[in-house]
Amino acid sequence: MNCEVCGSPTTNETGICDRCSRIIGQITRDIDPEIWSRIEDCRYIYPLIKRVAEGTLRTQDVVNELLKGEID
Repeated sequence: MNCEVCGSPTTNETGICDRCSRIIGQITRDIDPEIWSRIEDCRYIYPLIKRVAEGTLRTQDVVNELLKGEID
């Protein structure tokens, strides 16, 4: 099975590799739980998570993008 986010091989039952899981965990810790609970489907941030895993984006950039969406 491959990771749903980055496509790397994973044996994890969730379908998300350990590296992407750690990145998502960091983002959820940095965002207010109230804001995170309003996100119905986090799949739209998968491309951003993939860029963090590749090293072209920082987790703070993803947090800023999610918070910017809340302000708009």
